[in-house]
Amino acid sequence: MDVITLKNMDFFGHTGVLPEEKENGQLFTVTAELFFDEIKGAETDRLEDTTNYAELYSLIKDIVENDCSDLIEHLAKKICDVILDYAPGCVRTAVTVSKPDAPVDGIFETMQVRIERGR
Repeated sequence: MDVITLKNMDFFGHTGVLPEEKENGQLFTVTAELFFDEIKGAETDRLEDTTNYAELYSLIKDIVENDCSDLIEHLAKKICDVILDYAPGCVRTAVTVSKPDAPVDGIFETMQVRIERGR
């Protein structure tokens, strides 16, 4: 199994239940893992035989920055769907969305969700 990971990408978005989250926005950290039976580019050394990280980063950035869902679970699922559409050789993906400034009264590093989807 071959894996491509885009790790700890920070974006500013407006996903959240509370009105102030939608209005003011906040930081989200996203990690996306793409699982392949085999990445052809590992043998050929050709960009067209793998996933273009820059293009995928831009797709994920666009989703996070323009999403107005209530739940990070829903946001993570949207990202999974885009990854599976974008990377036809990807057999499974796992997306973690972290919300370090979640409006929770307490001491914590982050609130996060991990969603996995496959073909």
